[in-house]
Amino acid sequence: PRDEGALNNPELAPDGRRLAVSRNAQGNTDVWLIDVGRGLPNRFTDDASADSAPLWSPDGLRVVFRSNRKGAFDLFEKPASGARDEQPLLVTPEFKTPQSWSPDGRFLLYSTQSPKTGWDIWALPMVGERKPFPVVQTSFDEGSGQFSPDGRWVAYQSNASGRVEVYVRPFPGPGGSSQVSTMGGSQPRWRPDGKELFYVAP
Repeated sequence: PRDEGALNNPELAPDGRRLAVSRNAQGNTDVWLIDVGRGLPNRFTDDASADSAPLWSPDGLRVVFRSNRKGAFDLFEKPASGARDEQPLLVTPEFKTPQSWSPDGRFLLYSTQSPKTGWDIWALPMVGERKPFPVVQTSFDEGSGQFSPDGRWVAYQSNASGRVEVYVRPFPGPGGSSQVSTMGGSQPRWRPDGKELFYVAP
């Protein structure tokens, strides 16, 4: 049935059985998990702040999302089973949005806004010290970072050419970026075998 909940940021679970979305109910935006087969939405977060932009871990056991409950949009993590409450994953003064999880689960790509360089793409190690590092940081705006299926490349969008185009660069490097689109493009996604990119053309 039609859903009037202003759905956004749809992300399928790795097994394709559940859909994580940002959904508005009673004037509040939360993360909801929808059973794809039955079409039943279940509230996943219930904080009074705005919780949105959910992202599944590669094994489907965890969901990362952003929330402004501490002021700026920070990254939070919660078991997909709902077994315990969400926990802060990365809290800084800058706004952040989760974008892509590496296939091996070791890195989380996120976009963040800097007063000096605008929107950039950073990576948060999910093991060890968990010290974030920049992946694409220029004087232009970069976003929509997506790991390739083998984890060796990152596709993203940037306005470095004067309009938004899709680029690819090796991860974690070294190496520069190569432009993929030619007449504008945004929101890249990889084909599961990594041999093709899909994106939105203007």
